[in-house]
Amino acid sequence: MIRSSSFWLLIILLLPQLSLSFLTMASSSWAKTWNNILKEGGPKRWKVDDVAVKDKALKTILEYYRTSEKKSKLHIFCPLAGDDPFLFNAFGQGHHVTSIDLVPLAVEAMRQQFDDESKWSSKGEENQNTVFWNHSSGRATLVQGDALQKRPEWNKKFDAIYDKDSFGALPKELRKPFGQRLAQYATDDAILYIEVKNKPKEQRKDGPPYHLEKEELMEYFAEDFDYVSELGEVYPLESPGMTQMGHVLKRKKR
Repeated sequence: MIRSSSFWLLIILLLPQLSLSFLTMASSSWAKTWNNILKEGGPKRWKVDDVAVKDKALKTILEYYRTSEKKSKLHIFCPLAGDDPFLFNAFGQGHHVTSIDLVPLAVEAMRQQFDDESKWSSKGEENQNTVFWNHSSGRATLVQGDALQKRPEWNKKFDAIYDKDSFGALPKELRKPFGQRLAQYATDDAILYIEVKNKPKEQRKDGPPYHLEKEELMEYFAEDFDYVSELGEVYPLESPGMTQMGHVLKRKKR
């Protein structure tokens, strides 16, 4: 019989491998989903392409950021971004943007929002299943890879983080390491803008996306972030019964 302490030590040691195994399987599943959306004309599912909605989110980030910092152009990180047009909208307004997603097709669709391929260069990381796409402007980096992988070069780099439904798509066992990465990458006083789903009681055990409220968010973020504001419904959804809710958090000083 394995002693309790030994069991948990084993789990801790194996967590990176377990997470990688999950993400490998998830990548295959999400790749099929993205192919259905972009190539087969399937339903848009979670996608929201309304630029006005994205611009509203950016304005919210800038409003809360500028209460503590006087900086006109930010470094913004978008985890598990897919092809969310928020990134290109922020880039178009002069900000520095970085995204990461597992699915090559999603990263390609994001890249195509910018301009011709000649303005992009790629660099791969051997044995890491990661590809970096860098824009010639020096203000955009699109990463195809694992969002849970440690990237020390990103520590304390980003003034703001935009998360639309990424956290709410993760199973509980991956939420803590995901939150830890965001905390590592955020500068002191960085703004975390996060959108989640509010679902009817009979649907709250179903997901992804999972039902999340302020208390559940802070269960994972309270150690490194202060809760700043509950934005309420940020825009209407086509899915019956679900509400898109916005929250603003701020990175604590280290």
